[in-house]
Amino acid sequence: MTLLSSALLKEAGFAHALPERDATEAELLAALGVAAVVQARQVHGARAVDSTDVAGEGADAIVARAAGGRVAVGVRVADCAPVLVADEATGDVAAIHAGWRGVVAGVVRAGVERLGGRSLVAAIGPCIGPCCFEVGRDVAGAIEREAPGARVIVHAHADKAYVNLRAAVRAQLRAAGLRDSRIEDVAGCTRCDERFHSFRRDGEQSGRMLMAVVTR
Repeated sequence: MTLLSSALLKEAGFAHALPERDATEAELLAALGVAAVVQARQVHGARAVDSTDVAGEGADAIVARAAGGRVAVGVRVADCAPVLVADEATGDVAAIHAGWRGVVAGVVRAGVERLGGRSLVAAIGPCIGPCCFEVGRDVAGAIEREAPGARVIVHAHADKAYVNLRAAVRAQLRAAGLRDSRIEDVAGCTRCDERFHSFRRDGEQSGRMLMAVVTR
């Protein structure tokens, strides 16, 4: 079992985990010290909900309040970027599923705004890297327009481009009020590193990794 972690979240006292593909859900729960991880039906959109209101329409950002006790929230990924955000002042947390469609729709800002708080730290987990994330120029342009100040397109040829999804997510976290020093990249390209599940690599056979964070 391999569970990656964020130094920023750890230093702030938040239990969390960014598992590689060999970790089971039971091992994840044991490491987090919880009986379950609250999840929503992910739809690649920008809807953010509280953990007490995940039923109904799909959502791609979930917020848990420390006032409700010890609650874990998580998102499942296999190339999309998992973003774990925590408020050091309140102990509240958010888990955000940020694929390119979610980034274009504004899911990062929606999740941060739903969380609120002024003492936020964030970790961007393993996701498809710029070495492997080839998309159409139209998609690349849409992502870049929603990533202020970031170099998102790393290489372009004909009607295709390679995109840095992680840089786009970081730009959106900055735009939502987080300083660069409060955002950590937990490294790993899911597509070319077989420690991780990847839909781009394995197609319908791909599993999903459950990335989670717990209120403090």
